[in-house]
Amino acid sequence: MAELMRVVADLPAEQQRELAAFLLHLRVQQDPEWRAKMARRIDDGDPSHWTSLEDWKKELAANEGHG
Repeated sequence: MAELMRVVADLPAEQQRELAAFLLHLRVQQDPEWRAKMARRIDDGDPSHWTSLEDWKKELAANEGHG
């Protein structure tokens, strides 16, 4: 794992972003409950139910290590 982290740290920023997107994709695929919850939230047309970007970042950070 340490070697992988060193290799990733040496990647150009654009490739790091691509890798981060890929890892998020894998995480979403492995958690059908979270995926369903996000789909419901995305489809909700009531602005009072929407999540701000900051709230979403906090939720994502709180769930680190749970997937």
